[in-house]
Amino acid sequence: MVGTVANIYFALLAAGYMTTILLVYLVGNKIKDHVVKIGYIWVAKWSVFVAFLMLSGIYLPDVFLYSLMMFIIFNLSVNPSSVMIKKEANL
Repeated sequence: MVGTVANIYFALLAAGYMTTILLVYLVGNKIKDHVVKIGYIWVAKWSVFVAFLMLSGIYLPDVFLYSLMMFIIFNLSVNPSSVMIKKEANL
């Protein structure tokens, strides 16, 4: 058995990771300067990646590889612009 069937804490780790990334994107949405916003989101999401990977490696070593793959896929597939408010340019 793997994943949430073998270890319920894996589901809690995944939910915590996704919630934290969502909060990073929502806080980044409040930044007005686009360059600073992109830099903040990039640094913050990969910092959260490292922090949660360390947590899973220390406390959940049996699901570490599953966590690693989930975090990588989530980081690469979620587009922060889908959370950000889009404003059309006035021409």
